Amino acid sequence: MEWSDGRLQGERILKLAGPFTLAAVFEFQDSIRKDHVPITIIDLTGVPYMDSAALGSLLGLHVSCQKDHRQYGLIGVSDRLKTLFRVAGVTGILTIFSSLAD
Repeated sequence: MEWSDGRLQGERILKLAGPFTLAAVFEFQDSIRKDHVPITIIDLTGVPYMDSAALGSLLGLHVSCQKDHRQYGLIGVSDRLKTLFRVAGVTGILTIFSSLAD
């Protein structure tokens, strides 16, 4: 996991690499909780696989952002992850963009 500044003021990007599973969920949650910026972008380009615990942590991010009136977006979502989101019924809940430019 690696944070970087985005193009917009108050925008931070968290780039994930490798399988996003229970083993990384606690680090992800801690990192998200420490960095309460107005706009959080989660770059999933390097994530080939995600388990249900990781999906739950993304839903937790969604709820937290709604509660605190912050924005977030997921980018770099592979077809495999899109299938997981569709099967889990969360495609219409999560905020997904095709690219950072979007």
